[in-house]
Amino acid sequence: MNCNFIPFPVLESERLVLRALEISDAKSIFSLRTNKEVNTFIRRDLFKNLSESRAFIDFTTNLALDGSGVFWGIATKETDEIIGSIGLRNFDSEKDYAEIGYDLHPNYQEKGFMSEAFQMILEFAFQKMDLKAIEAFTHINNSASIALLEKHAFELQKERKDIGFENNRIFRLENHA
Repeated sequence: MNCNFIPFPVLESERLVLRALEISDAKSIFSLRTNKEVNTFIRRDLFKNLSESRAFIDFTTNLALDGSGVFWGIATKETDEIIGSIGLRNFDSEKDYAEIGYDLHPNYQEKGFMSEAFQMILEFAFQKMDLKAIEAFTHINNSASIALLEKHAFELQKERKDIGFENNRIFRLENHA
């Protein structure tokens, strides 16, 4: 498993650039982390101010620097504005495993942006990082997230429970290459 994210891996598709978050993205991150719709199914504290956004950006930078995670801002090529985020964390080097997490501003949902970002991350994870498996933990009522996972061949792990998060379901994708 390769967890070297220096230089930071910038990924591009037709409409998107997945890039490191920068301090100039603090307002966009604040907007994501305070949006009630985005946070409906995520158990996390809402940011109270831009300082918390800047601290979060520093946190994601440090994850990449120490190889303990990689967190991309999802930016449109058209404006370079951050419209969402996606990342890999909780690596297990013995199992070549990571967890994926993601969010997208409601103004950009149902337009294929997250699916486009997801495809780039899966290719990166399996081809560049040599991961064998990726798991996602999502709320049982988050139908959009479940549809996204199923579209990308993630399978529900019916026998497994997310301890402490009784409403979450675990989905897994194995790399069979």
